[in-house]
Amino acid sequence: MTKLSSILPNRRSVLATVAAGAMMVLGGAPSAHAAEKLRLSTTEPPESSMGMFAAEYAKRVGERSGGEIDITVYPANQLGDWVEIHEQMMVGAVDMSVQMLSNKFNDVLALQWFPYSVLTFDDGRKQFTSGGVVFDVVNEAIAEQDLQIIGTYVTGVGGLLYSNPPEDPLNPNTAKDRKIRVWPGATTHQALLERLGHQSAPIPWAEAFTALQTGVVDGLIGSTPELTLNNFVDVTKMWVQNNDHFEVSFININKSRLEGLSDAHRQIVLDVAAEMTQERFDVAEREQARFLQDLRDAGVEVIEMTDAQIAETAAIVRAEVWPEIQGEIGAANMDRLKGALGL
Repeated sequence: MTKLSSILPNRRSVLATVAAGAMMVLGGAPSAHAAEKLRLSTTEPPESSMGMFAAEYAKRVGERSGGEIDITVYPANQLGDWVEIHEQMMVGAVDMSVQMLSNKFNDVLALQWFPYSVLTFDDGRKQFTSGGVVFDVVNEAIAEQDLQIIGTYVTGVGGLLYSNPPEDPLNPNTAKDRKIRVWPGATTHQALLERLGHQSAPIPWAEAFTALQTGVVDGLIGSTPELTLNNFVDVTKMWVQNNDHFEVSFININKSRLEGLSDAHRQIVLDVAAEMTQERFDVAEREQARFLQDLRDAGVEVIEMTDAQIAETAAIVRAEVWPEIQGEIGAANMDRLKGALGL
């Protein structure tokens, strides 16, 4: 299931050579009194909730270390998209990120967005923080990639946006005759969309707006109310809050880089991540309600599925779709997930 061996050696050797050359240009290793400098990448712009979260994280770490840890934040995919950043972190070219983790290198990471595994914010707090099945399984999977999760940034609960809405968007048993964008590698959600009566088209995030605008696709899955406001509101006619997935970005760090910090510095990095994880969960649900209203104010028709409708859809997906996509996460991890959910 793991996909590391085919891509890592060449990338690792090339980047190590580049890093060594950079150190020579800069005059060798830093002195003992120089600040630890870390580069942190995020996917969203500086003014977004995620962008402000990352900036606050860097600020707190800097303050608590007395300026001895200097984190530079690169928002809005300045250093590369989320898949590229994942790969760069694996080889130490980027130190940290606040983003989802790519399943390009290990299929198990599809557990992050496994459809209808988490239905509410309370469930999300249980499963996506330390000790929760999603957090722990993902952390175990990325350990071999020299990565470690140290915290969680929750964006919200996902839904489905339409630029060309169908007549019956809530019925899971009708054909919709609509093509919906999924992210490349989203085997889980391709199967989900097919069961819910849609066609699917894998399109990268950066190309999704144009695809919606030109009618290549009729909608998009893999977003939240805030992400839709930030990226797609001008082409969105309908938002269906169907709670298909829990949208989380992890605070990730290159494991070797973390272990290379002094004990005191390492503890600061970990402590700030833990406290900001809890703070974020405390405000995320309120933010989601506000962003739904912002969508309405922007002229988008917002449909919030009832708890009963979500439960009905979740039961269908768990019974009919999960067996099809179990191979993404493996039978053992599926058992762990079902056990955590009491299924």
